[in-house]
Amino acid sequence: MRVAIIGSGPRGMSVLERLVARLIESESRESVEIYLIDDGYVGTGRVWSTEQSPHLLMNTVAQEISAFSGPWDGTEARPGNGPSFAQWWQLYREDYEQFGGYGPRAYYGEYLLYVLSAVESSLPSHVTLCKRSARVERLEETCRTQLLYFLNSEILEVDRTVLATGHPNNRLQGFEKTLHDYAARTEDVMFMSGDSVADMNLSEIGPQQHVGIIGMGLTFYDLLAELTMGRGGEFITEQDGSMRYESSGCEPRIFVGSRSGVPVPARGFNQKPSDYEYHPAIFTRERAFCMIQKGEVHFDRDVLPLLEAEIGLVYAETKLRHEKGEDQARQLREYVIIHQVDSVEGVSTFAHILGLSHPMTIDLYKLANPFRGCTFPSLDSFNEVLSSLLAADYEEAMRGNVDSPIKAALDVIRNSRSVIRVFVDFGGLHPHSHQNEFLRRFSPVSGFLSAGPPAFRVLQLQALIKAGIVTVIGPSVKFEPVANEHESGIYMSSPSVEDSTVAVKVVIDGRIPTTDITRDRSSLTQSLLEKGIYTPFVNRKRDAVFETGGVSVTASPFHPIRADQTIADRLYVLGIPTEHTRWFMQSGSSRPHKWIDFMIDADAIATDMIQGRGEKHDPNQAEKQHYAATGTL
Repeated sequence: MRVAIIGSGPRGMSVLERLVARLIESESRESVEIYLIDDGYVGTGRVWSTEQSPHLLMNTVAQEISAFSGPWDGTEARPGNGPSFAQWWQLYREDYEQFGGYGPRAYYGEYLLYVLSAVESSLPSHVTLCKRSARVERLEETCRTQLLYFLNSEILEVDRTVLATGHPNNRLQGFEKTLHDYAARTEDVMFMSGDSVADMNLSEIGPQQHVGIIGMGLTFYDLLAELTMGRGGEFITEQDGSMRYESSGCEPRIFVGSRSGVPVPARGFNQKPSDYEYHPAIFTRERAFCMIQKGEVHFDRDVLPLLEAEIGLVYAETKLRHEKGEDQARQLREYVIIHQVDSVEGVSTFAHILGLSHPMTIDLYKLANPFRGCTFPSLDSFNEVLSSLLAADYEEAMRGNVDSPIKAALDVIRNSRSVIRVFVDFGGLHPHSHQNEFLRRFSPVSGFLSAGPPAFRVLQLQALIKAGIVTVIGPSVKFEPVANEHESGIYMSSPSVEDSTVAVKVVIDGRIPTTDITRDRSSLTQSLLEKGIYTPFVNRKRDAVFETGGVSVTASPFHPIRADQTIADRLYVLGIPTEHTRWFMQSGSSRPHKWIDFMIDADAIATDMIQGRGEKHDPNQAEKQHYAATGTL
C-alpha cells in the first residue's frame, strides 16, 4: 500500500502520527510506503516554519496543545505517547516563562519536527516514510490508484491520498482587487494580500512610511510585532505594570481600522489546568441532537439563545462566587439543570433570587462592536476612548479565565465549538441562516471574542498608541485610492470619526483568506475542480440554496463527493479545504489529555486506509477506544 499525505502542517502530521500508531498495532505485515509531501517545509508546513520570527506567537497556551495522540509516560516518545508542547518546551528550551505560556510559532514548528522524528524512529520494519519537499500540481484518478503530478514533472502513483492543504491563496475580488490593481499601476503604492505574516515581504516598507492595515485580529498583532520589535524597537515594563515603547527609528507609521474599530480582545490569563473540561448545563450536545431531529433550524432563532444562556450562566456563576460564595454559584447551576432553563432571562431570574447584585444581559454582537452608533469629533478623542477600553480589557484579562466574569463567560464559546458543529456541519442550518446569520455574522464575532492574543499584547498596543507609532482610524474604515493625477496613495477614513482621513502608501490586508475552492489559486485545487473530484458543498433545502465554497465531503472519514455525486473513497480531505461544509477547521492541535475532533478525524482516516476496503469508520468508536486505553473514560 502506498499512501500520500499532501500538506504536512498539523492536520497532515496528525494523520501520519495516527497512521503509524495504527500500523504498529496491526497484525498485518504488508509493505506500506508513506509519502509526506509539502511545497513548503516538510513536517511544519509554511505557517509553522522554524525560520520565522520569534515575535510571532500562538494564541493558545502551550499546556493545552499536543501533537501526540496519547499522554506521555516519560519514556521515549513514539506515536500515541509523547510530551505535550509545554512539556517539550520546558525540556528543550529555557525561556518557557518569558512568553506567558504562549509559544512562538517557530517553536511549535520545532515541536512538530520532534514529533516527526519520533514517528520516523518508531516505524515498523515493513513501513517506510519518504519526505518530499515539492509541489503537487494536479491529481488524476485511475481505476484503483491516483497519479500525483509534481511541478518538476515527476509522477507518483499511490493507492490512497490525504489532502490537507491548509490556508488558500484566493483570487482577489471587491475592494481588495481595486486596491491591488491601483497599487499595481501606481509606482510608489503597495498592496499586500492577506496571508501569514511570516510570508509577507515587510522589508520593502521603509522607516516612517505610512502603512494602513485592514483588520484588527490576530494578524494585526503579528504585524505590529514585526514592524516594531522586528525593527529593533523595545517594550519597557514600567513599575506600575504598564509598558513604554522605545523606538528604534526604523518603524513605519501605522494606521489601522476594521468594521468594529476595536482590536480583538485579549485572552484571559490562564487559570485552568491542562486537563480542564467544561460541562455545559444548557447548550448541550443532547439538546442539539434533539433540536435538529425536530426539523428546520435557524441559528439566530434556535441556537444563539441557548449559547448566550450558557455564556450568561458562567458569567452569573462567577459573579455569584465573588459576591456570595461557592455554594450560591453551585446552586445556580443546579437550578438551571433542574428547571431545564433555556434562556438568558431564565438564568438571570435564578441568579437574582440567589442574590446577584445587578441585571444581567448578554449580547455577543454588542460586545464585539461597542462603538456601534457612536461618533467622535477627532482621531485623538476616539483613540482616548479606545485606550480606556483597552485598559479595561487588560484588567479583566489579568483577573483570569476563571475569576473574571466576562473572560470566563467568553471561554464558553471555545468550549462549545463541538456543540455548534452539531447544528452547523453538513448543512444542519437552513441555507439562508447558514450563510447570513452564522457565517457572515456569528462566525467572525465568535473568533473575535474567543480567540484573542495573550494579554501583554494589549499593553504593547497601548504603548504604541502613546508613542505615536499606531493610530486607530475607527469603525467601518474605508479604503479609497486617491483620485488625483497629481498625487498617489490610498485614503483611509472612518465615517464615525470626524477628520479621520489619512493617506498611506502601503496597505496590508491583515485578514486570513476565507475558504473558497472556486477562487483558490492553487493549481492542485483547480485541477481537482476541473476533473469533478472537488465540488463546493451546497446547503440546499427546498427552494433555498447556499453554495458554501468548502469541499463537499462525506461524513467521517471525509471522502470528497464528486460532481456526479459518486464518492472518491480512496481520497480524503481534511481541515481548511472543508471549511463551511464543517465548521472551525482552522484548529491546529489536539489536547494532551483527550482526543478532540482534530485527533478523532485523523484516526478515522488512518483506520479507513488500513482497512483498505472503503468501509466507513465510526469516530465515536475511536473516541471510546482512546478513552479506554488512557483510562479517562
